[in-house]
Formats: sequence, C-alpha cells, structure tokens
Amino acid sequence: MISPDIILLASGALMWLVARLLPQCSFTLPYGMLLCWIILLAGLCIAWAGMRTLLKHRTTVRPDKDSLRKSTALVTAGIYQFTRNPVYLGMVIMLFAWMIFLGNWASASGIIIFIVFITRFQIRPEEKALEAIFGNEYAQYKKRVRRWL
Repeated sequence: MISPDIILLASGALMWLVARLLPQCSFTLPYGMLLCWIILLAGLCIAWAGMRTLLKHRTTVRPDKDSLRKSTALVTAGIYQFTRNPVYLGMVIMLFAWMIFLGNWASASGIIIFIVFITRFQIRPEEKALEAIFGNEYAQYKKRVRRWL
C-alpha cells in the first residue's frame, strides 16, 4: 500500500506537469495568492483536526491494514461528525490551493486522480477493515456520516 502522503506529492507533481504542458488552460484570479493561502490553511486545519482527534482517542493514525487492525476506538467525535475522512479531505483542499497557485484549470486532473485513487485503494480497504473490527457500530456511523462531505 502506498502512503497517502506519497499520493499527495505525486498528484501535486502531476498537477505541476500538466500546468506546464497546457499553458492555454491558465487563469488568474483577483487576490489569487491570498485565496491560495486561505484555502491551503483550511486544508491543513482540516487534516490536522482529523489527526489530532485520532491521537486524542489513542487510536492509530496510520492507514495501513496492519495498523488498522490495532485500532482501539471508532472515532466519531470532533471533525469525524462531519466527514469520515478529514485527513484525505484536507489533502484534497490543499491540492485545490495548489491548483490556484499554479493558475491552471487542467491541473484539476491531479485532484480528480487523487480522489479516485485514494477512494479506491485507501478508503475502501480502510472501510472494510473498520467494518470487520467494529461491525454494526461502523455500519451505523457510515449511514450517518458521508465519506467526503
């Protein structure tokens, strides 16, 4: 399993490459840099809130199967009341800030690839593992709280 951090960096690099290869898709926004920094900060805060909540409940923050098997608590408090995947959501928001920084609509392809890849190869396996560990409690949580937003 590839670390989500590596997927984030690879998606960001892909976005940069696409922006360089397709300059005709460039855009500028009024106060673009300010907007970029605000969105980046929001993404960092959301991801940090997710990590902090997991640490507060003394459960694993690592998304690999071996670490998930050692989960000690199903965390449904804090930011987990609104999204089941705040760290990944924060990463998507950070990539959106990167797109604004790059000023290129075509670079959004990296965001889409990130979402598809993380959902398929990270979130779905995590959900299966959590269902195996927490059973009906996790199934009920899934019904109440959306995967992304």
